[in-house]
Amino acid sequence: MSDISRVLFTAKEALLSNLTAINVTGSNIANVNTPGYSRLRPMFESVGTSDAGSAQEQIGVRISNIERIYDRFLEFQIVSQQSNVSNYTTQKDLLQRIEGILNESAAGGINDALGQFLNAWGDLSVDPSSQSKRDMVVSTASNLSYSFNQRANEISSVQTVANETIAETVSELNGYLRQMAAFNEIVVNAESSGANASAIRDQRGVLLGKISSLIDIGYIEKTDGSLYIYLPNNGKALVESSNSWDLQVIRNADNNNMYDIVFAGDTSGGAINNQLAGGKLAGLIEIRDRAIPTYLNALNQAASSIVNKVNDLHMSGYDQDGNPGGLFFEPTAQARFMTVSASILSSTRNIAASETVNSDGNIAAAITGFKNDQMYASLTSVSTSVPGNAATGQINHIGQAYKNTTGVNGIVLTRGATPDSWMVTQNGGYLSAKVLTSSDGTVTIDLNGNNSADMTFSLSGTWNNGDSISFSLVKSPNTTTIDGYFNAFIANMGQDVVNASRALERETIIFNQQANQREQLSGVSLDEEMLNLIKFQMAYSAAGRMTQTVSEMMDVIINLGR
Repeated sequence: MSDISRVLFTAKEALLSNLTAINVTGSNIANVNTPGYSRLRPMFESVGTSDAGSAQEQIGVRISNIERIYDRFLEFQIVSQQSNVSNYTTQKDLLQRIEGILNESAAGGINDALGQFLNAWGDLSVDPSSQSKRDMVVSTASNLSYSFNQRANEISSVQTVANETIAETVSELNGYLRQMAAFNEIVVNAESSGANASAIRDQRGVLLGKISSLIDIGYIEKTDGSLYIYLPNNGKALVESSNSWDLQVIRNADNNNMYDIVFAGDTSGGAINNQLAGGKLAGLIEIRDRAIPTYLNALNQAASSIVNKVNDLHMSGYDQDGNPGGLFFEPTAQARFMTVSASILSSTRNIAASETVNSDGNIAAAITGFKNDQMYASLTSVSTSVPGNAATGQINHIGQAYKNTTGVNGIVLTRGATPDSWMVTQNGGYLSAKVLTSSDGTVTIDLNGNNSADMTFSLSGTWNNGDSISFSLVKSPNTTTIDGYFNAFIANMGQDVVNASRALERETIIFNQQANQREQLSGVSLDEEMLNLIKFQMAYSAAGRMTQTVSEMMDVIINLGR
């Protein structure tokens, strides 16, 4: 009877093991469409002892482990690649919105409005006394101003949306980090007690991808099965075991009150904006803090160049009543504030279209041609009244430095009795030039009366009352025209869209290749699983047949004993 018992043991183990294998195969088939699922494989091993001499054979089979099929290195590559794809997807989406705002391919763009504005001046130059032509000048000027206003405001709105999205994304990320810490705890508790945590590991892998799509991360799987997640650039932990560290956003007064990203409660580490190299957050910061300010600056330079050049010419002429011309546009360094002056809007008779009181139309003709004039001047001939002192100047807003200075010394700055009392003592033809801020280390200058620091001088040496700096601004034929500058800006912006699209296409191809490799390794093949199901079913049936055979043998033995 002991021999029959051993056979029954073998049959029982075979039945249970193959039944488990069928259940595992069924799980694979059921999860064929589950994102991130890694197929499972039952690992069979023989059990028991064999001693033929003493007839003590006790041989069977059992499932030693349910193996999760995945490649750890490949998973790491996929997580990293998800971060790159998300980064360029975000950049492309925002850049395409800006491209739509600055679309110059159809009527209604800034180039079209500028052309209509200049044509109106050309018509006025032929008949300076025409009321209808003066009205057209004001109308086209208002349209040009509105075109700059609208585009600057819409680009700024994209920047605002990007900023608010950063706050929303940080909140979303914090939720994922807390969930990852909870998964870590479940995995550690399950596996330390000998249970299988494959399903939780799969869910954790999907969550890891979500985290990396928001922010670039590094991670390590510790010996207890938990994931340690950190920022690659500074090594700060985001998740360790069952603990997570939240991020938060704070306003940055030095960046137009835009959000900085910091660790919650961290008062010493500072913003981590510049330490993010991937994910949605990096893409948002790239567009918000680098691309959009560049575009707004280019738009501002173009607008202020038009404002300053038209004003300069207009103020050199005479209006319809024989009075010297005033401002045609209100002084501004920002495209969103460009507007026709109140004096011109109140009466078109204040338009100074002529060079003399004789209604010659020469100023109107000169304004017509400024589009092809050099957009900005270069800084030259910087000198100081004290040989031991030095001054290094920089033009901050090229649209403000738009013409040659006049006089032998150009513009002269003179120090007063105190370091903060520098002043413009010779304007060099820039009638509204003034010192904005000053010290014995730095002097900033407003060239056009719009309270914008158009130039900055860095000083060295010892400065006393009456010491001076002189410099000239000279238009160079190598500088671009307004038309060329604006068209180059539009072309560069379009190229940024193309570059982001190409980068996204490249990173997506790599990601898809890696995802396909993962699918081939870890994904469920219905054909393969059906074959396994047949194999395990046949083994189960065979074990059942063995049980039936033992039952028949026992019947024979029982009958023999009667």
